[in-house]
Amino acid sequence: MKKKAAKTLLAALLAFAVILPVQAEDDFSDVTYWTELCTKDQSLDRAQRQSCNAFMEYMQDQSSVLSERVKEIDAKKAEISSNILVYARKVSEYQTQADAMTVEINNLTAEITELNTDIGIKEKTVSEHQAEIEKDEAEIGAAKTKILERIESAQSTMRLNQYLDILMGANSFDDLMRIASGLKDIMLYDEVTIRELSSSIDALNQEKEKLQTEITELASKKETLAAKKNEQVTKQTELLALSYQAQVIEDEFRKQKVDLEAEGNRIAGDIEAIKKKMAEIAEHLREVVAANGFTFPIVGGSLSTGGGTWHYAASFGGGVHLGNDIQCRLGSDAVAIGNGVVLKTADGCGYGYLGNGCGVANGGTWGGGNQLYLLVKINGGLYACKYIHLLAGSFVVQKGDIVQAGQKLAKTGSSGNSTGPHCHFEIYYLGSADNFANYAQNWNGDMAFGCGWGSAALANTCDRNGNKAPCRVRPEDVYGG
Repeated sequence: MKKKAAKTLLAALLAFAVILPVQAEDDFSDVTYWTELCTKDQSLDRAQRQSCNAFMEYMQDQSSVLSERVKEIDAKKAEISSNILVYARKVSEYQTQADAMTVEINNLTAEITELNTDIGIKEKTVSEHQAEIEKDEAEIGAAKTKILERIESAQSTMRLNQYLDILMGANSFDDLMRIASGLKDIMLYDEVTIRELSSSIDALNQEKEKLQTEITELASKKETLAAKKNEQVTKQTELLALSYQAQVIEDEFRKQKVDLEAEGNRIAGDIEAIKKKMAEIAEHLREVVAANGFTFPIVGGSLSTGGGTWHYAASFGGGVHLGNDIQCRLGSDAVAIGNGVVLKTADGCGYGYLGNGCGVANGGTWGGGNQLYLLVKINGGLYACKYIHLLAGSFVVQKGDIVQAGQKLAKTGSSGNSTGPHCHFEIYYLGSADNFANYAQNWNGDMAFGCGWGSAALANTCDRNGNKAPCRVRPEDVYGG
């Protein structure tokens, strides 16, 4: 029996091993590409963040300077944690510096590419000139040999004729003239040939001087190239160190974000005005019917894996996260997830940054920027939801407006405590849809809808308390993911 069980377990493990996907290792040889991807101001998904973390480790192995900078930053984590708001406000400064460095690196990359092209052309020219010079040298050498052989032959003939003339004498005046004329023709031919050879040698020397100039220019370009590459590496190291420090701050901030939010407004700042408005529309509230199913809150958006619900992914620091950071473009339409009523809006915050607490002054939560709170009826259930970090001035509804599922509410932005366009979205289950009108008229302004604040709110989630109202709902459980 034990053997059979062991075999069954082994078979299961082998089957699991077969279907388990293998994570391919990233190729970090293109340092410029990875540096730009991992340091520019944009939202990375979980897989990209994991790759960027691996790239940082790879670069630390390649650069002792970067490795030391990372150690220095890690040594300051306790200080960063205890002064998180101070450091959070520095992240936008870091990003400005990073953007400027990226431009410089891109310019250097363009210069390096141009230098490589010039060097390639110059090397080809040098090679061609060297080949031409070698050919000319060979032709000149052959010409020299012929002339020397002819001169030696002529001199030999001249000496022989002289000896014959001396010994035997010329037979006639005509013979003397013939001998003189022949010697003159030989000398004229050799003189022309020698002049042509001399001209060829001068041209060859000029080509050699030109070649030497080209070789010198080539060496200079290679020195410039090496200097530019060193400068590029230095700036990439500075950029990666700056990016790493920003990431450390962001990860630490995420761990504290929900507690910072809990320290701000918990009750809507205009609750009395909200109650008055709900009383005025009491009849309309009773006419709202339940929607058939949940509508996705952001047109064209998608649920985030890195900024998922309950906790950020480990590659993003792993802090508590009470909603989902829906990925979307700036200005995407935020729509009602069901039929219901707008409880509250808070507008007036500009483009945000890490540590920006805007939202409180407008009666919303700390760091939420421009916000909207909605109460809806869906499939017989009563739900509340909130849309955070919306675009200033984009609201097309206000408190007390009755809305239908899919109706446009506002546009997405990056207001408040936000480093890029997205919508932080939370859902709350509040019980039966039959209680819709009563809940709307008697809402106490708690912007967490009785589900708790900060890290302690994790104790009151629907997937942990058996769906007992009020509780927080994972958007992933509703929309998949």
